[in-house]
Amino acid sequence: MALRVGFIGCGARGTIMAQCYQRVENVEFVAACDIDEERLSIFCERFNINRCYLDWSQMLQKENLDIVHLATQPNLRKEPICAAAEAKVKVIVSEKPIALSLPDLDEMIQACQANKCKLVINHQLRYQSIWKRLQSAIENREIGDVNFFHAHCRMNALEQGTHLIDLVLWLRGNQMPTWVVADAWGYEDFEKSHSAPGSILGCLHFVDGIRCFVHMGPHATALPDNDTFHMHFGMRVVGTEGWSQIWLGRWQVVKSSRHQSSSFVPYDQDDMAAQIAFQKDVVRAAIEPEFIHPCDAKWGRASLEIIEALCLSSLEGKRVNLPLPKGISALATMRKQR
Repeated sequence: MALRVGFIGCGARGTIMAQCYQRVENVEFVAACDIDEERLSIFCERFNINRCYLDWSQMLQKENLDIVHLATQPNLRKEPICAAAEAKVKVIVSEKPIALSLPDLDEMIQACQANKCKLVINHQLRYQSIWKRLQSAIENREIGDVNFFHAHCRMNALEQGTHLIDLVLWLRGNQMPTWVVADAWGYEDFEKSHSAPGSILGCLHFVDGIRCFVHMGPHATALPDNDTFHMHFGMRVVGTEGWSQIWLGRWQVVKSSRHQSSSFVPYDQDDMAAQIAFQKDVVRAAIEPEFIHPCDAKWGRASLEIIEALCLSSLEGKRVNLPLPKGISALATMRKQR
């Protein structure tokens, strides 16, 4: 029997997600919800969905859904996620950032755990071929022993930064840093839907001594061949025998004394394949009780906790140890101070 899928948020991102689900077996589009009636109508007509709702609570009450995919604004996610968990949805998928503060995310995780519901965050970059190539270079020691990461993006911590930190954690074997130190500035970005400091400059320190230099914001490293391209998102990993550089949506380079390679990977093509693979694992998570999705909320929580720690370090002007005490949100404090 096909898994019953419902959508909350039918804009551009929700449309892309539905297109990807069409390439996945064993799913049926059952219902959709959006606060914009015209947008909802266009979405439902395009994907042949008969049950359309302007209120997500009604959709969750009336439809027996297996998977719910949220593509709303970040401030409109906590209540529907908690309600979907109470409605016994098997898997809830949210776009990133899933929350605007760590305490809000903890409420969602607690609701899902209480109702034996799996919560997944759409950090699909883990599935892209360019990042898998970098992971392979690290695991196979093509650049020797890794000793330094430089991760950078030109959008703020909740626009691109959650992806960036999530990739660092993934490449580190999902190992959390022991402490961070940072400065953050640019309060005008708190007016955005992805409400966060405009810039963060910091360092993550891991227990094995490896450090990651992080720079998020408009003055971060730019693409060397096109300063106007919007995907200024990348990472350099330095080892004892070489280095590897990845630019999202552009190219990948691995250079060492033993091996050199360089290739261009079109973003749209790579991301579509990654998104489909991500959603195949969503279906697997709904079918197999013991399967944990590689983008489970516990990893998304880790990336948000690190961003909160970077902001807390800026507020306190000192190094911050991890894990953070429960209930603390430097992001919430910064929003009040702006």
